[in-house]
Amino acid sequence: MTVTLQLPGALAAYAGGQREVTVEVASPGSAAETPEQTVAGVLDRLAGQLPALERRIRDENAVIRRHVNVYVDGADIRTLSGAQTAVPDGAVIDVIAAVSGG
Repeated sequence: MTVTLQLPGALAAYAGGQREVTVEVASPGSAAETPEQTVAGVLDRLAGQLPALERRIRDENAVIRRHVNVYVDGADIRTLSGAQTAVPDGAVIDVIAAVSGG
């Protein structure tokens, strides 16, 4: 199962300059079924590929940082099941760093 993460320019530096990162996770029905088919599972896999990027998305307790917004196929995971939101094969996960100022 393949998932694509789309990154803002500010995070692309932690992915070798790439704005898109492909993450392979266990397919449904495999021995390692359920945990990897969630946002948390995808981010766990990302930690193995690009640990510096994953640390910008989640804190030391594996909680998505407050200033980072995550969308699965356009749906805000905060209105779904948070990090336990299901991720279908071929999904696009948008990672957006919140901008603030005044």
